[in-house]
Amino acid sequence: TTTTTTTTTTSDGSDSSSSRVTESTQEFTANTECLSYDATVDAIGTLPPPLPSSNNVQEFYMIQLKRLRRKPIITVNLQYPPSQKEPDIQLELFAGENLRQGMLVRGVKLNDPLAQRFDTKNGGNCGAGGLCRTCAVSIGRGQDLLNPQRLAEQQMLEDTPRWRLACKAIVGFGMQEGDMTVRVNPRQWE
Repeated sequence: TTTTTTTTTTSDGSDSSSSRVTESTQEFTANTECLSYDATVDAIGTLPPPLPSSNNVQEFYMIQLKRLRRKPIITVNLQYPPSQKEPDIQLELFAGENLRQGMLVRGVKLNDPLAQRFDTKNGGNCGAGGLCRTCAVSIGRGQDLLNPQRLAEQQMLEDTPRWRLACKAIVGFGMQEGDMTVRVNPRQWE
């Protein structure tokens, strides 16, 4: 996407029998190709502000689209433990979406009542702080579609290498597309 700002100035002479028109054009460009939404807004924000309005100045903004890129979709095959008596479901998440947030927004029951907080060893939800492990999921297929674990998450889940904290997992890492199999509440599968 290229955003161009064009300023056109029209001046009329004072003599009613003749008029003079002058036009000047300035172009400013912001390259937004393949940027995220926020980065696109930031790039457009670098354009100069509008000129002060007057009766004989008109300002036009023209946005020229070169290419639109479809955001990759991750198909998540979600499995519940048999004890929950919930049918398996399939979700579609967009690359760059947080796994926990994406599941909660789509109505997935996520918090594991058997989980103990990593910091206090008691129960309770930390609200996506990466401390309670109530949002832990087991990745059966598609682990390469997630962002790498940070050190704290690795330490918390070192005994369970296929597990991820959904609150710290971003799907479609590197703008990849594909399928994943995710088991919710993995402690209830054992």
